[in-house]
Amino acid sequence: MRRFEDEFSRRRTRILLISFADERWGRAFLEETETPFSLLLDPQLEVYRAYGLGRSALRSYSPSTIWTYLKAMATGRKVRMTPQGDPHQMGGDFLVGADRRLILARPSRTPADRPDVAQLLAALDSDSQGAAPSAG
Repeated sequence: MRRFEDEFSRRRTRILLISFADERWGRAFLEETETPFSLLLDPQLEVYRAYGLGRSALRSYSPSTIWTYLKAMATGRKVRMTPQGDPHQMGGDFLVGADRRLILARPSRTPADRPDVAQLLAALDSDSQGAAPSAG
């Protein structure tokens, strides 16, 4: 995401990361990843519930999730092996307009299931042209 910060800025889009981790882990995450984005901590999972994000022990440790993390580690990417908070809590990616209208909703099927940046940028472009994209 950080590589595409300029693309989001050109679209007047602010990225907000939301995590259910505690403050100590949140600070460590920001330092380790050197992310330029804001981080909101939601240890009570209020935002997760509001967006209908569920939990799943089976999907948390699915072969595709493990494979994704193994590939990331093979490329030298740092992967936290110790879960912070609820390891079964699913996340998601959401685009919310300045008018608070939901532009894109994409709940994750597994912890590693994320839309690529091109999908997010396309949804923003489509919305700016007045067409509502599908939730994908």
